[in-house]
Amino acid sequence: MPVDPYAACPGGTCKKVKFCCPDLVGDLEQLDRLIEGDQISAALEQVKRLSEKHPRRACLMATQVKLELSTKRLDEAAVSSRAFLEAFPDNPLALAHAAVSDVIAGRVQEAAAAFDRAREAAGGEPPEDLIRIAATLIQAGAQAGHSGFAQGLVEWMIDRSLGSAEDRRLLAAFVGSAGVPPALRTKVHLAESEADAPWQADFDTALGHATAWRLLKALTLFRSLKGVAGDSRPLFTNIALLCEMLARPFEAAEAWLKIASLSGTPADDAVEATGRAIALETEADEDRSPQVRYQVWRAGIAAAEQSAGGIEILEDRLRQNDRLESAPFDRATWVSRGAVPPRSVWRVYDAPADSVPPGRLLASLLVFGRQTDRESELALQGFAADLGAAVAVVENLLEVHFVAEPPTAGLPSITPTQWLISSQYRLKPPATAAAAVGGPDSQPSPIDLLMEEQQGLIWKRFLELWPDTPLPELLGKTPRESVGQADGRRRVEALITEGEATSRQPEAAVSWAATRGRLGLPLPAGIVSPRPLEEVPPMRWHRVELAGLEIGQLRGLFLTAMDAGFESAAERAATEIVSRADATPEDRWEALSLLEARATSSVRRLEIIGRLREIARQLQASDGMIDIAELRIRLQRGDQQGIMRLLDHLRREHGRDQKVLESLAEVLVEAGVDLSSLTGQTVGPGAAGGMSAALPGGPAAGSAGSGIWTPGSPQPGQGGEKKTIWTPN
Repeated sequence: MPVDPYAACPGGTCKKVKFCCPDLVGDLEQLDRLIEGDQISAALEQVKRLSEKHPRRACLMATQVKLELSTKRLDEAAVSSRAFLEAFPDNPLALAHAAVSDVIAGRVQEAAAAFDRAREAAGGEPPEDLIRIAATLIQAGAQAGHSGFAQGLVEWMIDRSLGSAEDRRLLAAFVGSAGVPPALRTKVHLAESEADAPWQADFDTALGHATAWRLLKALTLFRSLKGVAGDSRPLFTNIALLCEMLARPFEAAEAWLKIASLSGTPADDAVEATGRAIALETEADEDRSPQVRYQVWRAGIAAAEQSAGGIEILEDRLRQNDRLESAPFDRATWVSRGAVPPRSVWRVYDAPADSVPPGRLLASLLVFGRQTDRESELALQGFAADLGAAVAVVENLLEVHFVAEPPTAGLPSITPTQWLISSQYRLKPPATAAAAVGGPDSQPSPIDLLMEEQQGLIWKRFLELWPDTPLPELLGKTPRESVGQADGRRRVEALITEGEATSRQPEAAVSWAATRGRLGLPLPAGIVSPRPLEEVPPMRWHRVELAGLEIGQLRGLFLTAMDAGFESAAERAATEIVSRADATPEDRWEALSLLEARATSSVRRLEIIGRLREIARQLQASDGMIDIAELRIRLQRGDQQGIMRLLDHLRREHGRDQKVLESLAEVLVEAGVDLSSLTGQTVGPGAAGGMSAALPGGPAAGSAGSGIWTPGSPQPGQGGEKKTIWTPN
């Protein structure tokens, strides 16, 4: 497209093209045509030729960096960006491109500083390229775990109405989906100074810089006030917030801890400031010690057992040991990433199969056969805290010697808390119970009983071990050691509060609360507030007394808590909404949908689904997706009669609903039903005809040779027998 001579120069010089580079108008138009035609490589070669002919032209240097970044030539882009900045140190685009190079290299703090200078140099109307670069930095910052930096850029775009409203919404959603720690989800605003303070003028000047998005200038001036402002809570609040937005998590954490230690800070505020500091400490150093790290130990197999027959004998010894059990694995996954798959995989437990309590999973044992480039070997892999016991079990059984591999980059590590609550146990399926008085739907399924037992064991172990486990969040101390000191006590309370506020299951929230009793900490009091969204910070929403809230406030609390990930408050609000006579059917629908998703028992889920059907009838809404939700539960319970009933209803009532059919395909595939092989045709999401063939009485049932039949029943087309879909027991 033609270049407007009176448009701003694409090099960020704040001049018109006519006055900046009039001799390049034709060349810039040619570059635009190449880029619009998606001829990026040709455009890059052209701009390099032009740069040799016209050196130190901002428009050409900016275009070259942009094209190198778009073609993933990151090393070249870094060199070009550095040359651009050296030639034009005050150019906003040169500074912004330097920020992109820094964030790609993992230097997020330097990127934040460079973009802050770029934003200031651009003035009130930043060029479009600067806004696009901001979007790139938001995504990169969020993915790198610097949520304060990313969210600060989103807030700048919102404050200045930059980009489209949809762009801003999507960027904000991206930051949220990248994983903002719960403690950092509370929005804290810049604070004003205390009235009549002798340093108020300087404070207000710094605050003016901050509100104008000159963050580095504001931070420098706020820091200079530390010596005269003393223990000013507004001062340290603003320093903390600016450091978060400038990707300086250590300094931000120090400021929040300072706020928590001030004598005038209320107890709840001090705990939440400490929780924010803990999250920022983790942002600054994810690998703080102590961590539970994933490890791999290897052992060679004796020469006598190198043959296939010898390894089979070895595997038979594993099979007969009651501390191990064979585990399924997908060979195709190994092959797809170019790795040699093992011959077999085994789970190693800390107790025999029939022990009480059940054995806990320690590690996985992989048996590798002999390859052309390596001998047969065994590999034990798991978290370091468990591998010592697993090594002893296998070494005693097979008379081998394991050696730990050196630490390898990329292997995961988790906090001790995560390690405790991710335990797995070797559970035996319960015997089938007698039919319940209320009918089969009121009887827990075997999977319900297993899950209940699993959760009970996990949280029992958590309560026993967590108080005496060294934690990185407590700087290597245990919760029991930490509660004896004021700052340690606040750290423990911050961890417990986060656990209570974000637990998706009631058992987890109850267990977190029970740790208070184990450590001698009082239970927090309930909060009475008519407007909790405006008056109560999110970390306290689960403590709000709900009975007296107006339905509008209750609805707002439910929706906001659900979106923000404060699960306990959302579930409590949903339960309250369902009990309210003044709740609309739409309110109850949303509340019951959340409760159904959170329910751990299939009995409870079926009960909620029944109530959702009643509301669907009131709203005259389709119940197709309710059928899908119930079908998933029936398949898990092995309820063949219920499965057939739902499939028949789906065929009759929702056979033309594409969304329902796609969801049905997903559920059947999850259940292990190979639709394409059953119907004799390619079936996938969106294949409405193929999906109807998988339903009782569908088109395939009337065509010879393509019906779905139950093994042992007459073939389709024989004697007018009713066709039924076969589902695995």
